[in-house]
Amino acid sequence: MRKKRTQPANLNELDPAEKRRLFSRRRFLRGLAAVGALAIGQEFNERTHIRVSRQTIFVRRLPAPMRLAQLSDLHRSWCVEESFIARIVEETNALQPDVVALTGDFVTISSEYAASCVQQLSRLRARLGLYGVLGNHDYWCDSRKGGPAVAEALTSVSVQMLTNRNLRLDNGLFLVGVDDCWAGRPDPEAAFRGVPAGAPAVTLTHNPNLFRDLCVYDCVTLAGHTHGGQIDLPFVTQIYLGRHNRYKAGWYGEPNRPGRLYVSRGLGVVGIPVRIRATPEIAVFDLLPA
Repeated sequence: MRKKRTQPANLNELDPAEKRRLFSRRRFLRGLAAVGALAIGQEFNERTHIRVSRQTIFVRRLPAPMRLAQLSDLHRSWCVEESFIARIVEETNALQPDVVALTGDFVTISSEYAASCVQQLSRLRARLGLYGVLGNHDYWCDSRKGGPAVAEALTSVSVQMLTNRNLRLDNGLFLVGVDDCWAGRPDPEAAFRGVPAGAPAVTLTHNPNLFRDLCVYDCVTLAGHTHGGQIDLPFVTQIYLGRHNRYKAGWYGEPNRPGRLYVSRGLGVVGIPVRIRATPEIAVFDLLPA
């Protein structure tokens, strides 16, 4: 298995102009929400219309078929109610996954919301367990000190946190977790350490931009973060996302690299309780032996 050494990504490394672009997201979404509400009416707000997307992945050396459900960007907050998280859990359990992968941003501003979030997540049922990584908002909450509190809340309900580490499931699949590239300290080399070359593996991370470093690994990476734009207006949203979020939603690859990436639209919202053309998504992957 090929490896690539990377340096941890950190907001402090960005120049002032880049920081201003990153932190303008909330103002941008608010502006688009106001325009969208005036133009097309609130009935087009899709924020609670959960869709299940179904994907099939062929995995070399996987002994037997299995099902993995990905939940991303729950963003429990004043505008994402606990009852909505409960609905997500019920719909996920109905899919009978073997594994549930939680790819970050469990809360938005305060870790106080983590308790009600994990209270619902504790009802998830998966034969081979629940696994998670933190997102940038988990680290940024509580004035940028909330990461440990969110992680502790998750581990209290048997979510195994994969922060720059991997583990082998009972069926032989390796789950690899890489820390967030905006607010954490991602270390792909440490995360893949001990994974045999050619072993079946799936990687979890929050921000899909890290795929530029992870694409050298021959496996599928699951990410979230973008919300599919959350308010997805033709041309405008992609221009806004620009180079900071080059992967918006769905499947991606990089030329001459073996890895593949799937970006979930996620489930919650940030800043404002609005989604347009970016329906909340439970992503379900049926993994089949290749």
